[in-house]
Amino acid sequence: MRRAAYDETADELRKGLADIDPALRVHDCYWGDVFGVPTGTGTATLPGTPADPNPTEPHGHKPSTTEPSRTAPTPSEPSEADAEALAWELLYEDPLAPLRRTTTETDAPYDEPPDPALEPSARALAAAPPAALAALLDEARVVQEFPEAVTTVLDSPAGRDALEHGMPPGELPTAIATAVVAHLLVAVDHRGGVLRWSPARRDEAVRLIARHLGDGDARGVLSGTWKVLAPLGGMRYLMWKRATLMDRTHPRAGDILKYLARGAALRHHIRQRVTEVAEEHGPLVLLAHSLGGTATVDLLAEHELPAVRHLVTIGSQAAHLHELGALPALDPHTPLPGHFPRWTNVYDRRDLLAFLAEPVFPQRVKDIDLTSGQPFKASHSAYFRNPEVLGLLARIARDGSA
Repeated sequence: MRRAAYDETADELRKGLADIDPALRVHDCYWGDVFGVPTGTGTATLPGTPADPNPTEPHGHKPSTTEPSRTAPTPSEPSEADAEALAWELLYEDPLAPLRRTTTETDAPYDEPPDPALEPSARALAAAPPAALAALLDEARVVQEFPEAVTTVLDSPAGRDALEHGMPPGELPTAIATAVVAHLLVAVDHRGGVLRWSPARRDEAVRLIARHLGDGDARGVLSGTWKVLAPLGGMRYLMWKRATLMDRTHPRAGDILKYLARGAALRHHIRQRVTEVAEEHGPLVLLAHSLGGTATVDLLAEHELPAVRHLVTIGSQAAHLHELGALPALDPHTPLPGHFPRWTNVYDRRDLLAFLAEPVFPQRVKDIDLTSGQPFKASHSAYFRNPEVLGLLARIARDGSA
């Protein structure tokens, strides 16, 4: 968080705890502006933005400036090649997408019924692909997967629906061919193999299958099937607003990277603030959210701080980073030191940035799932408005019970 969001959240926390116990005090330990990544940093190096020395605008025109942008630059619209790459990105997520009919298409049947010979042709192709296709399958090392890919596509609900009701004239062979090739690519990815087809060879595989199924044109994925992918356009928006997306995720992602590289100064800051508050008010509960939880676990593993009688992390990645061997102050597979205080880790299963801690640090931390009911990403900052979280914090502050 940065200052405005931090102050608003801290104010909510104070008011919420005061309603439970007016004697509880909340002390700040703000660090974002000093130790975080400045807003606008991290987008100057993105390809296709005004800082790129060789960007291409639509129709081949160069942009009027090459001055690096300190705010979110506007990337150019995708070219046809970019759009095709994105189409295959979507197909990796849903290989059957080309066969799914849109809501409008399901309202009425097509004038042209499906060719009854198409399915038998496809099954015969699976059993005995022609020489040119067999050579491509061998090149990609997916000969064994090909019959299963064809069968999976044809027997899927989307496949059965398309074979029964059809698609716009001429599109069904290419849709089936695209779905089959997408299944093959996913199979290679799942087994951890190397994709040996270039985009041109991949597209040739689609064309060969489509021609065998009756599409003499074999136009490719960006013809009829692209409109079937259009409902998934949210992903397209994210991909081609990359600069805006990164600008919005910075400083969040940038803060994590900066901390992992140069986190000592932040840990020292937290240590100093704990010492200041403890000298005036005595032992305290240290409450840390998100990356603050990572830094705090790191600090308490590195240094004994007797003033901290209980640590509460909320929406934290600390245990996950340690599981990966990426927690700076604690070597991989090393347990928490004996001086580490009591620890309660609060998470929301809808918060994609929150992780369990007990599986990594058994018997040294207690995980508590307290959902706010919010979807991600709102769930990552909704903890402090959750009455259950406030009640837990009040109990820990008063008597240490979680």
